[in-house]
Amino acid sequence: MNKMIKTAVLGFGKSGKGVLDFFIRHNKGEIALFNDLPIENTQEQKKYEEAGVTFLIGEQAFEKLAEYQRLIFSPGVDGRAPRFKPLRDKGIQFMSEIEFACQYIREHSNAPIIGITGTNGKSTTVSLIHHLLVHGGKNSFLAGNIGQPFILEAEKIITLPDPVIVLELSSFQLEEIIDFKPHIAVILNLTPDHLDRYPTLDDYYEAKLNIVKNQDASDYLILNQDDAITLSYKEKRPQLFGVAQQIWMTRNNPTQETTIWISNNTIFIRKDGNIHEVSLEKNPLRGLHNLENIMASTAAVLLANVPPSSIQEGLASFKGLAHRMESVGTIHNVEFINDSKATNVDAALKSITSLPGPMIVILGGKDKGGDFRMLSQPIREHVHKVFLVGKAAKTIRHQLEIDHLQDKLIDIIDFDDAVEKGCDILAQTGGIVLLAPGCASFDMFNNFEHRGDVFRESVQNFLRKEKKV
Repeated sequence: MNKMIKTAVLGFGKSGKGVLDFFIRHNKGEIALFNDLPIENTQEQKKYEEAGVTFLIGEQAFEKLAEYQRLIFSPGVDGRAPRFKPLRDKGIQFMSEIEFACQYIREHSNAPIIGITGTNGKSTTVSLIHHLLVHGGKNSFLAGNIGQPFILEAEKIITLPDPVIVLELSSFQLEEIIDFKPHIAVILNLTPDHLDRYPTLDDYYEAKLNIVKNQDASDYLILNQDDAITLSYKEKRPQLFGVAQQIWMTRNNPTQETTIWISNNTIFIRKDGNIHEVSLEKNPLRGLHNLENIMASTAAVLLANVPPSSIQEGLASFKGLAHRMESVGTIHNVEFINDSKATNVDAALKSITSLPGPMIVILGGKDKGGDFRMLSQPIREHVHKVFLVGKAAKTIRHQLEIDHLQDKLIDIIDFDDAVEKGCDILAQTGGIVLLAPGCASFDMFNNFEHRGDVFRESVQNFLRKEKKV
């Protein structure tokens, strides 16, 4: 990396601060931070200014970015917005924090990268891959859209022998890549999401497919044969999938093209002319969609030379992540499941169809332009009542009433209300109250974790009250 390049970092979140810290530690040259809004933590700003960072704050400072040669984008800043076009046309280099970290690593290491994207299931899949690699004796590093920014892990990665890098990659992080190249890429699924950022669904899907942009014939691409949109793109625009060796997985009926599939509670994988088996007898994860996450993880670590026997052992010892189909308590035979990470309609759909009834599902939050009518049939067949909460409640009600589901819809105030009403409604039969909002959390909460924590606390508070009675 050239120390003389004048660089501006856009966005003062975790990724942006990680890049600033890297520049300061490594004396990488002149560095600025652009943020549209004033920095709330003035002490933190002062600390960075004392270390040599120039702060460019607000729209009036935007034009000063033309003085810089390289812009490094945090995921929350959209470099495709019209205001950036003159800067792009001027020849200023645009890159993501992922790209910046990858370039640094490539100067010091040939560590293989396993990159995972998709609309749903990324965090569970990368966490499971990391767990299986560590169990298999590999020096695995987990970063990206989960945990630490990649640039902070990059400095550790280059110090260890034979590291393997596991990255969770959002569409935002894949927008401004240049040379980033995963040896093993995974596209879990493509479903509608983030229409509050992307003009069209094609723009969103193509950002995801950037993960294959620099792969060559020695690399691997793991794809989901059960995902209708992935199959549609493969049929109509196969060039978007690049030239890597394709590994297709399915939960259903394997075809001649299938490499990994499930039958009789066992995963079967074709590799090097042999068929390997991994038992799912001790699978700790609930939900049909998690079978896809497990298959993708199994294929990735097998390609990274972890043997099937180690994969099977590692799978049995994996603990699922919080806020993903997490059981948070049972009250009077009513189980409460926290799937706060179901932040879009397709994720909610998969959660609803993965569980038995009787069921109450909690929907709502900050709407991202999702089509909740996708849930109408499973709600009619599997769901006793739908609790609506948050700013999107009115929109969801309107969409579901079109399909004559008004008798199932109940507005709630908050999660305390949901727990109390859920226990009352399911008192006779027992069942499940599922938080699978299908929306972002930012109308009422800091993030999906905060939302899930509040839901869990509401359940625990109700449990404590019941024990006192």
